[in-house]
Amino acid sequence: MALRWITAAMLALTMAAPAAADAERVIRLAAPIAEEAERRAEALRHNPAAPGAPFAADDPLLTELDEFALAARTLSRAIEANGGPEDLKCIFLGMSRDAPARIAQIEAAASRADQSRAYAEIARLARQAERIAADPDAQRGTEFVSCGTVSDG
Repeated sequence: MALRWITAAMLALTMAAPAAADAERVIRLAAPIAEEAERRAEALRHNPAAPGAPFAADDPLLTELDEFALAARTLSRAIEANGGPEDLKCIFLGMSRDAPARIAQIEAAASRADQSRAYAEIARLARQAERIAADPDAQRGTEFVSCGTVSDG
């Protein structure tokens, strides 16, 4: 709990209050997405040659990824509106675009091995989002720096 308060205080110093609240939302959404994506990636590794299976229509991860993409886009806009760092704005914009691209990869995957890799990328994306939203200086070395393109991971 103390870490959350420290994180919030740090964000408040580097971003205006609305952006800090948006960053906290990204953190809150990213953690369970990463955990679920890691769990699915591991489960799919047990039968890698089996054909891939599409998402179930009511799969909660789809909703969570949509909410995450919206939260990342909202954070990007808040950073821009508050005159925040261009690289952070672009990172979160890239993440907002990357989440739906990863869903499409899972849907198009021919095998469970391909799906496992796509889930691992979702987990990586969510972990990076969580880390960078909590500590904007953690963005150094991230691949989500272009406002014009989506990372291929």
